[in-house]
Amino acid sequence: MNTRPVRMGECVEILPGYAFKACARHDPSGSHQVIIGKHLPDPGVGYRYHPSHELRVTPRGKIARYVVKAGDVLLISRGAKNHATLVEDIPKRTVASATFYLLRMRNGVDGAYFTWFLNQSPTQHRIRLARTTAGTPILQRRVFVDIVIFLPSLADQRKIAALGACMVNERLLQQTLIHRTERLHALIGQRLVRNLI
Repeated sequence: MNTRPVRMGECVEILPGYAFKACARHDPSGSHQVIIGKHLPDPGVGYRYHPSHELRVTPRGKIARYVVKAGDVLLISRGAKNHATLVEDIPKRTVASATFYLLRMRNGVDGAYFTWFLNQSPTQHRIRLARTTAGTPILQRRVFVDIVIFLPSLADQRKIAALGACMVNERLLQQTLIHRTERLHALIGQRLVRNLI
């Protein structure tokens, strides 16, 4: 497979999340929806807005650069886990909190592939090396832009992303099966104990 090494800053536009002066408080008449960390699904699963995520605010100042679009990738920029999530479906006027970098794909880059690549352990290792170590780890943007990723053709990016999605679905099905098996075993144990009494 032919790939080309590309710096992050060359294949995506790296934008900051919107910084609130204080914590974001829900205002039912707010003009924008806000995505915060607890809204994100399991790593590898795309983000889709759900009514339980409703957190509306009216941001101050110029916010055009903070508006999130379907196809963007949210990368957690603070803390010890810097997972990436592809934005799949959101309300029209949505911003991401400052917890995230908003990554907007440039031509020739598939968002699902880019998300998959960011979440792979070799890339996560390079991201760990780019974080500050004092207090809460912060992924430094000026270092992040120079991390190199490998881009195959757009067709191959889509194939890899589809394979990655299948692996995520398999993992989620396995987790569901384990959870249901544990529940079944607990119910069987309870019934057996009741029959002994």
